[in-house]
Amino acid sequence: MSLATAYSARQRMQRLLRTTICHLSSSATVASERTDCQLLAADEYAALVSPEQQKRCMEKMRNLPAFPRPKSLTPTRREKLSASVLIALCQERGTDEISLLYTRRSRHLRSHSFQISFPGGKRDESDESYVDCALRETEEEIGLPRDRIQVWGEAKPLYLPRTSAIVPVVGFVADFHISELRLNWEEVEEAFSIPLNALMAPKAARHTQFRSGYSGPVFVVDQYRIWGITGYLTHVFLHCLLPPSQLPDSLKTNIKFVRPFKIPPKPGHHRSDPSMAS
Repeated sequence: MSLATAYSARQRMQRLLRTTICHLSSSATVASERTDCQLLAADEYAALVSPEQQKRCMEKMRNLPAFPRPKSLTPTRREKLSASVLIALCQERGTDEISLLYTRRSRHLRSHSFQISFPGGKRDESDESYVDCALRETEEEIGLPRDRIQVWGEAKPLYLPRTSAIVPVVGFVADFHISELRLNWEEVEEAFSIPLNALMAPKAARHTQFRSGYSGPVFVVDQYRIWGITGYLTHVFLHCLLPPSQLPDSLKTNIKFVRPFKIPPKPGHHRSDPSMAS
């Protein structure tokens, strides 16, 4: 055997060994997590974005429950405005894995800088619809052309306190790779996609409670913390997208998201009786 042939055979053996170790490692991880939730398998991706499932998902998105507005929060001028965001299901190139597309807001923005959000923004007078608004804002922010997005439809408007009314638009991007994006650095710090399996993992599901007493869902995946309106939209969308048999236990929570909890009163300080002093 020549030296070149031996070297080539050694390389093939190393690649095979790395592939085997990687496969065993990922299989062990999925097996351990399937005891807590039913993660999506490779053959389930196509069914998840099928026309039948698309129809069921959008029917649920158009019938979302209204936000229970607390009486203590008075309306503001911002609530008279309207905005649209794109919830993009991305079919990852090479793996066909389904992920959600997020952005991190630019450091140059005056409000909510560095926070994670879906692509989108306020509706302009030139926008013919909320779909048009979401596609325009997406192309302006991250350079994803509208002809790359297969629009599923509009959801029911969400009227949330102290912010614009939000209309989520759902779309599907086939053969997606993050490298095709061209970011507008004045608006977006970074763009990234998170697999549905990662969002469904038990360790990703968290919640936060605000000082007003309201609680909201949070997703923590690696260095990304998705909370606030984006966390709420992610939580709602996963409930609409996933069939009941695929909804993990981590999302079947008893926490009443976006509803107030009664905060217990602070215990009174113990005061000693002066008469008991020696």
